[in-house]
Amino acid sequence: MKKIALLFVAAMCSMAMTATQYVGKLTVSINGVASSQDGVEVTVTTNADGTYHFALNNFVLEEDGDSYGVGNIDINNLVPVKAGGYTALAVTRNIEIEAGDVEGVDFWLGPMLGEVPIALTSILNDTDANVHIDIDMMDTALQQVIVVDFVTDGVATAPLRGDLNNSGIVDVDDVNEIINIILNK
Repeated sequence: MKKIALLFVAAMCSMAMTATQYVGKLTVSINGVASSQDGVEVTVTTNADGTYHFALNNFVLEEDGDSYGVGNIDINNLVPVKAGGYTALAVTRNIEIEAGDVEGVDFWLGPMLGEVPIALTSILNDTDANVHIDIDMMDTALQQVIVVDFVTDGVATAPLRGDLNNSGIVDVDDVNEIINIILNK
């Protein structure tokens, strides 16, 4: 009987959360100056309540041969909009960036920033993800506008997936387009 109960609990836990790991290209632009990294991993988890959790863990910014530890960008309780085989996620909120745990990185910038205002938009499916994050720190001592774009390897050479309004970027307007499709407007 204990084995059956244990199997039942294990089955329920596996149904409660599913995670998809995406590997692709991350481009970070700080006040218009961009740098890119290949082979970056983000994880999107479906929570038991149907919301999503986005994680870009151990984010290390590489620029001109130097590495700067930023930290873990974790955004939870994202409400998905599903249409046309894609899931759209969009949120604007303040988050705190926690320190990462990469060996060899002794200093993490993220925890020093306090609350960081982010605007995330994302279009994804089981194999591809396109994520855009705006971080406007102009009203802080940093005086920076940081734009983070992530696209999976399969999407990088294909037309921009999720760009439903053909604007050349995946942003909140595309999420609005998905909402209009769902509401049949």
